[in-house]
Amino acid sequence: MSQTEQKILELSKVYFDMHDEDINDDVLLLMVSSLIDYYKTLRCYPANYTDEMIEADVSRYFETRKTDVAMSLIPEMYGRIGAEGLSMLTDAGTSRFFAKSTLFHDVTPICEVI
Repeated sequence: MSQTEQKILELSKVYFDMHDEDINDDVLLLMVSSLIDYYKTLRCYPANYTDEMIEADVSRYFETRKTDVAMSLIPEMYGRIGAEGLSMLTDAGTSRFFAKSTLFHDVTPICEVI
C-alpha cells in the first residue's frame, strides 16, 4: 500500500468513526485503490513514465485533496454500494438522486509532443 493510499485510508476511518459507521478496512482500501486507479486512467501516462514518476504524480494530486476524498468521495461511494452506476433510485416510495462527483474535474491527461 502506498503512502497516499494509507493517508486517505486513515482519514476515511476517522470520518466513519465520527459518524459511528462500522466499515470494513478492506472495503475502504478497495474504494481508495479504485479512486487512485481511476485517476491514473484519466492521466493516460505515456509509456516512458516509470512507476516512480506515476507514484509521484499521484501523491502530488491526492496530497492536496486527501481530506476531500476521505470526507466526500469515499462516503459517497460507500453510500452507493448496491446502486453503482445509477443516477436515480426509487425503492418502496423513497427516491434517491445521485449527483455526479466533481472530484476529478481538474485532471488533464498527460500528452506528448510528437
